[in-house]
Amino acid sequence: MTAAKPVKPAKKGKGPAKATAKPASLAAEPANPAGPAMGPRIYNLFPRILGSVDTWADKHLDRIKMMGFDWVYVNPLNYTGFSGSLYSIKEFYKFNPLFAPEGIDDPHSWEPLRAFIRSSHERGLKFMYDLVINHTSIDSPLVEEHRNWYVIKSVVVRKSDGKVILQNPIDEPASTRHFNEKNYTIEERVAHPCAIDPADSRKVTIWGDLAEIDNRSSPDKANMLAYWLDLVSFYLEMGMDGFRCDAAYQVPAETWRSIIQLARVQKPGTVFAAETLGCTLAQLKETVDAGFDYIFNSSKYWDFTQPWCHEQYESFRKAAPSISFPESHDTKRLADETNKREDVQRFRYLFAAFFSAGVMMPVGYEFGFTRPLDVVTASKADWQVPNFDISEFVGRVNAFKQRFRCLNEDGPMKHFDYGNKSVLVLRKTSKDGKQHLLLVYNKDWNNTQDVIFDSVPFFLDLGTPVQFVGLDGEEKALESTSWRATLEPNGHVLLLQKQRPQETMPEETGKVTEPQDPSGS
Repeated sequence: MTAAKPVKPAKKGKGPAKATAKPASLAAEPANPAGPAMGPRIYNLFPRILGSVDTWADKHLDRIKMMGFDWVYVNPLNYTGFSGSLYSIKEFYKFNPLFAPEGIDDPHSWEPLRAFIRSSHERGLKFMYDLVINHTSIDSPLVEEHRNWYVIKSVVVRKSDGKVILQNPIDEPASTRHFNEKNYTIEERVAHPCAIDPADSRKVTIWGDLAEIDNRSSPDKANMLAYWLDLVSFYLEMGMDGFRCDAAYQVPAETWRSIIQLARVQKPGTVFAAETLGCTLAQLKETVDAGFDYIFNSSKYWDFTQPWCHEQYESFRKAAPSISFPESHDTKRLADETNKREDVQRFRYLFAAFFSAGVMMPVGYEFGFTRPLDVVTASKADWQVPNFDISEFVGRVNAFKQRFRCLNEDGPMKHFDYGNKSVLVLRKTSKDGKQHLLLVYNKDWNNTQDVIFDSVPFFLDLGTPVQFVGLDGEEKALESTSWRATLEPNGHVLLLQKQRPQETMPEETGKVTEPQDPSGS
């Protein structure tokens, strides 16, 4: 079977590089070993609440730049299937008319997005796009044209509403004894992606608007891969600089490796960030081995107490540096969860910038928006009157992040078991071991907390002076080896220690050799 050539929009000048069924020949191009000098600071423009793409540049780009971001990330703008979900892509080469300029002759033209990308570049902002190759909409023409590109399962369909309630492997079909013919049919169909609730394996979510791509085992895998390569080439020709790769761990590393190699032949320095939330360590290692620059981590969900977040960070950081976020289109709005607490909104962005090499923030976070970024139902009506405006604070945090090497890489991190459970003590260290930044945070939103360090060297062990550092560049020396303070509710302090230039340290520092009771408790 030969893959049908995709119908592409007319282009001016040179078209995208032709994909081949043997992408391994591109392996001569090295996989961007150094990566960007600074961790990416990403602002997510969520299309559904913005309106037509021709208005985005004037309304948003200058303020994004003023806040210190260097990337603009946009969710899928491809033509969608019947559900209207941004991630249920029906036709990859058609632009979603929902975001087309009013009165445009061809609402499926990508030219308005090309213009937006050019405007981003003129302001020194790079453009990141969602790359979705793990599924399509169930009503995509590809389902009929290339059925063997998809996972096929034995499915149980409820006759009353046509809903798929169970999916089994083809060689393990459901029994008619359990699903009688009066109420159900059992058919071989293209499978829908699904997820099992980790808290209750009996609860399974099936996304009926989606069709699951079989990137791993399709009998026509070479032609399918050529289709993805051609699509990425088309995106790059449009001017895109990087990709957030949706559910990257669900796609085999060999597929990503071919895509990443092609991209870096066509456009050296293209950045690939893998969305890996919920994957296992084994899945993550397989994925990042393909050459990803970054992964997205789960620090947003941390309660600042349980050990899993630090442990996950330490395991994953050796595979690839990560990107944190205080909220995303997949989460509730933080302002909604906290009854619009501006102080929490501020700290959670600071924490995300502290925790990982990269940071991402969705549109509206700076204004305390409470309505979710729903991929199906959100609209321009969800652009709210600001509850507050922390844009200036976000800009200060982004500038602060650029000052410190340890905040632009995923070096060793130590979560100290401090005596007061309402106080977080977390140390970030540069990969060369020459810089410590210690975050001390009052987790209590309603009460002050006393912090007592009888031995500061227990926490900051380079043997050099310690300084308090602020977001505006102010520094104040700590004059003693002990420190006591009262932190306001949701308050924090940052302590910096740097190794002198003539001194050397091993790459992975951070071993504790000081007394064992630093809290004085």
